[in-house]
Amino acid sequence: MHRKDQLSSTHEMYLKVLYRLGQQHDVARVRDMARDLGVNPGTVSAVLKKLEKADLVRHDRYGVVVLTSSGNAVAECVIHRFETIRALLVEVLGVAPDMAEVDACMMEHAVSPTTVNRMERMVGLVMDGKIDIGAFLDSPGRPETDRCCKCETKGACQAEAELERHSGRATASKG
Repeated sequence: MHRKDQLSSTHEMYLKVLYRLGQQHDVARVRDMARDLGVNPGTVSAVLKKLEKADLVRHDRYGVVVLTSSGNAVAECVIHRFETIRALLVEVLGVAPDMAEVDACMMEHAVSPTTVNRMERMVGLVMDGKIDIGAFLDSPGRPETDRCCKCETKGACQAEAELERHSGRATASKG
């Protein structure tokens, strides 16, 4: 990532939400962040204390929260990673936009700058018509070799579903 001591995905999400709130409303408040993140205001305040110690935000108690220049730079990088991954998923791989949004949000915290740069170049080549992905998008998968074909059809990881079924049986038999 961008710092020697990598930020957690939670911290990156807070910076991203704070950045977007600042863009939309000029200021951000704890209650707005809590609403957007789906957590309570006390949780937001606790995370903001850590971000403030890292010199990524300034927070007036019960007041406005702003990104420092370092926090702003990190937030912009997180958003750039997210937008690049989402574009790759939608424009290159043909993933539905709503699914791409969820997947990109999870992936943005784990991908390296090198990978993001290559993803961005791939999206650019496809968008400029230098790479034709039509054959890829139009060809059906090969169920006999595509490990996740059954999962894709069912809309969820079948290995996880199996694990849940087994753990459910174990719990039911104990009761």
